[in-house]
Amino acid sequence: MTDRRSKDATITAGPALGALARRDALRLALAGGAMGLSPLAFAQTGGSPKRGGRLTIGADADPIGLDPSTLTAFSSYDFTSLLYSGLLRWTPDMKVEPDLATGFEQPNETTYVFKLRSGVKFHNGQAFDAEDVKYTFERILDPKTASPSATLFASIKAVTVLDPLTVRFELNSPSAPFLSYLATNPTGVIVPRGVGELNTKPVGTGPFVFESYQPNQVLTLKANPDYYEKGQPYLDSVAFRFFKDQASLTSALRSKAIDMTWFKDPKVSAQIVRSSADLVSAPGKTTRTFPVWINMKAPPLNDVRVRRALSLATDRKACLETVLGGSGKVAAMVPESHVGGYDGVGEMPYYKTDVAAAKKLLAEAGHANGLDLGDYIVVAANPLDVSCAQILQQQWAEAGIKVAIKPMETAPLISMWLKGEYPTLLSVALSWSPDPDAIVSRITSAHAQGKGMGMNDAKLDAMIAEARTILDTGKRAAAYMAIQRHVCEQVYCLDIYQYPLRWEAWWSYAKGYQPLAANIRSYVRTAWIDK
Repeated sequence: MTDRRSKDATITAGPALGALARRDALRLALAGGAMGLSPLAFAQTGGSPKRGGRLTIGADADPIGLDPSTLTAFSSYDFTSLLYSGLLRWTPDMKVEPDLATGFEQPNETTYVFKLRSGVKFHNGQAFDAEDVKYTFERILDPKTASPSATLFASIKAVTVLDPLTVRFELNSPSAPFLSYLATNPTGVIVPRGVGELNTKPVGTGPFVFESYQPNQVLTLKANPDYYEKGQPYLDSVAFRFFKDQASLTSALRSKAIDMTWFKDPKVSAQIVRSSADLVSAPGKTTRTFPVWINMKAPPLNDVRVRRALSLATDRKACLETVLGGSGKVAAMVPESHVGGYDGVGEMPYYKTDVAAAKKLLAEAGHANGLDLGDYIVVAANPLDVSCAQILQQQWAEAGIKVAIKPMETAPLISMWLKGEYPTLLSVALSWSPDPDAIVSRITSAHAQGKGMGMNDAKLDAMIAEARTILDTGKRAAAYMAIQRHVCEQVYCLDIYQYPLRWEAWWSYAKGYQPLAANIRSYVRTAWIDK
């Protein structure tokens, strides 16, 4: 990670970008022109980009809304990454670069002044300027919007328009993750002021424009003729075809009915890409965590002894080996790729499998004969999640803890999860997050999800708030290790393993594409077809 005291104008920090922020003025380099290609993309370019054609992508889930300020489902992120732009964005090697901003200055630790691109238009023809930036973030922070990003941007004190192409952010306190959040789609993307309903009629400044959507069939985007990056996109259109199972995706890829897809199961991915030398494989990075969320508002899970028994009855390594074939690691809340200097789980409280100790704790809590926790809700569309839930069911039964696995469709499950309306246990794995704060802030007492779970821990709230302001990378990593130890001590959430969200694959005639750790396809804008 580059020291921010350097005179070099290019920001080179990773996901914990804000960790080395300082009082001196900083300037981002002008974005100007197309990015340099990563080794993976360069190796498959095959010459100059060709214009035209359609890229067909096999998707495993329909979008659940297209309004970036209100989204909660990962299934929508592919689409928002092509429809909308933010002030900043991530490069393939997870560095932050300008997007709608041309640069910024930071006169002190709590003030950022952004210069904006001129001549940018939204898809509806409306000119982009600083008023749209102000509108976007005031909309996010407005309680009426109910934006999940409101907590992430809670440090914003004011957004002030200095002139049509200059906007100032003032924060209440230093925020290490602030720039990372701005660079993340959909969290930090800009929408036009005065726009109407965006869930079904999205309007952004991205490289592609919404064309049509047939639920459970196909969503089509067409090239934005007014896109501000010269020459991009190369494609005329992009079509996302929806498939409900891995077998259908596999068949479609093999027959070239689709040009690109991804797989949730590493074993399936490895088998498919070995079937042809013309398939390009891009294994994902370990950024996803599979947790068991616990509703602590009522007995018996409001008793820490019961929660600790649940953790002691869990064999995380067995889950990892059985479900993923070892393609991942035992996890706590924060994947190790999130913070420089953070080296993984280490020894966490109540992580050692001990069925006898679990039974003893249950007896102390008044459940000497075991207990029935009722429904354990999981995502029906993810067979890996269901498999892990089944293994956990068997493990917990050895300690006398019964659950009934209840697979559920994604949209209602996410609604129940965010509102805390599930009876006891629920699993929905977290997708890539731009900063550890995005993960742990979910379980603060002030967050809607934390409230739904029954969180009421002033000490943890203070630890999370302090970690957000630490600008030294090493100290920040230590702070998140301490937060994780506290969470595991109290068993507020039962984390099982971390692993790549998706394993991507595409035919080699689709060139110039670059995968991201976030597993969203932003770089379809640099892709072209060479058949």
